[in-house]
Order: sequence, then structure tokens, then C-alpha cells
Amino acid sequence: MRIACILRTGFFYGAENMTLLAAKHMAKRHDVWYCSPEGDINEYLKDSGVTHVPIEKVSIKTLKHLRKTLKPDIFLVLDNKASMTAALAGIPFVSYQQNNWPFINSFNFYSIGMLFYCQRAKKVIGVSDYLIRAFKFSKYIRDKYITIPNYVDLSNVKELAGEIPPAKTYDICYLGRLSDQKRPWMFIDVIKKVVDLRPETTVVMIGDGHLKDDVVTQIEKLGLQNVIKLTGFLTNPFEYVKQARLLVMTSAYEGHCLAVTETMSIGLPVIAARVPGLEDDIDDTCGTLCDTEDDFSTAILELLANDDLYAKKSQGAIEKSQEFGDIDRFVTSIEKVCIEAIEMD
Repeated sequence: MRIACILRTGFFYGAENMTLLAAKHMAKRHDVWYCSPEGDINEYLKDSGVTHVPIEKVSIKTLKHLRKTLKPDIFLVLDNKASMTAALAGIPFVSYQQNNWPFINSFNFYSIGMLFYCQRAKKVIGVSDYLIRAFKFSKYIRDKYITIPNYVDLSNVKELAGEIPPAKTYDICYLGRLSDQKRPWMFIDVIKKVVDLRPETTVVMIGDGHLKDDVVTQIEKLGLQNVIKLTGFLTNPFEYVKQARLLVMTSAYEGHCLAVTETMSIGLPVIAARVPGLEDDIDDTCGTLCDTEDDFSTAILELLANDDLYAKKSQGAIEKSQEFGDIDRFVTSIEKVCIEAIEMD
């Protein structure tokens, strides 16, 4: 089998991580290419066994060129915009959806577009059942949709984290892109509410993105320069994550958020927004789901003040993370979908 993985950016975040992980394991048995712009991903591709095919952007012209030169049996296409391009290019592809997009449950331009490319895809992979439950036009694609939860290499996370310090440097950790989806401005507002009641609170924000300047401005405006440490993008974020007591996720939507499972695996409870993709993975045993900024601050302050509750949820987080540690099931499932997609021709 010959598989070309198509990605629109050269970043390395959760979705790219999952695609590369699947590609790396399938490359042991098949010809696999990772086609994306240059960027952070280059470092992770070096020893992966997967050939990187640099592209300037995902366009109809680019995809047709890749089909002609690589001659793949199937394209594994990440996200909605790239899937739309693949549909317009007329190539055989599997659409790999890593997010539960906020537009999917209503009749709108974007949901109609999603219907268009899903109908032209051989198969559609989602990371949670919510996507097929909520999608306005789910009945038209149900026969080609499959849920494959993301895999988390728990042993690798623990190795990257190393020894967990008994005394934590940070009370709260933010881990993710500085993007609209993650709502970092909401996170900072929540921190302000917490600090007003608990001035000694310490925070680390790990990640980079197009909202970085806005984040810096907001931190300065609220006088939180001495409270929040910005690290930027880190190849190994767990050197900082392990120094934090809990993770706070203010995302507007998620698929299956790797940051949540990874941090839970080293004992961090998660305080998160009650949104699709997070509410599937977090419950009272390992964290708290919140609807408002006040809910966030209340939950954070309670966990930081109650050692017994914290210890219980920390252990619950470790146990919850074990549900996503089966690499063979993850890779075999994606491989099976690709094979079925090829056999449809």
C-alpha cells in the first residue's frame, strides 16, 4: 500500500503528532510519505522512517502533482480545509478529522462544505463519536465514518517528563497553541480571578501561535507579568508540565485533546471547558468541567486548597489516561480504513 499523508502546515501539535505516529508505524509495512510545508515537523521526521515531501501549500495543483509523481493508492488528508481541496482535486482520499468543529451541528456554509468533501472522501475518520452524532448531515456519511480515538504514548510522556519533583514550581499550566480555538485570553482572565483571591498563584503558559502578541499585551494590561511565565513552543513541554499541579483548558472545541491525556498520565488533574472533545475525556474522577470563568476560578481554588481532593483527582487522572495507551489498536484501525478505502475503487 502506498499512502500520502497531506497536512497544511509544518507545525507539530496534537493532530500532526497523531498523523506522524500513524505514518511512522505504517511505514514499516507500506510506502508512506508525509507531505507538508517545512517547519517544526522537520525535526520530528528526521529519524521517523517516514519520507518528508516538502510542499509550499495544499492546493489542487499540488495534490494533482503528488498523485502523478508519488502514485499513492490513497491520500490520508488532515483537517477540513485540506479535505475540501482534496475533494476538488478529485483524488482518492480519507478525510482525517481531529476536531469537533463548532459549525457542524447547524445548517451553514461550512457544514455544507463538510458534507461536500465527506461525500467525495472514500472514508472519514473522527477522533470522537460526537462528530457523527452532532453533524447536521450525518445520515449522508454514516456508512463511511469511523471513530478512532487518538493514541497517547504514555511511556514516552513519562520518559520526557523524567522524575516528577515533590515540590511543584507552578500551580497552573496552559499547554497548547496560542490560537482562537484554545481561547488563551479566557485563560488569562481566569488567572486574574484566581490571583485576586490567591496572590501567590504561579502559572506557566506553554505554546506559540498567532495570538502571542495579544497574549503578552493582555498579561501586561492585567499586571500578571510576575505571575505567568511564557515559554513559547517547546520540543519537550513536559519538563515544565511536570512542575505544575494542574492543567487548565479553556478551548472553544476539541477533538480528542492529546494535551489533556498526556498531562493526566503524569498526574495532573484537568480543569476544562465543557465543550465537545473535552467533556468526553474529563469527569469528576480526574478533573472538573466548567461553563463560565467563575466556574473555572472556583474549581481551581478548590483543588489548590484541598490536598485530599487533589490527590484523589491526580490518581484518577493517571487511571483515566490508561484508556488511550494501545498503539497497535490505533495504527491497525487507521491502516484498516486506508485498505478499505483503496478496495472501494
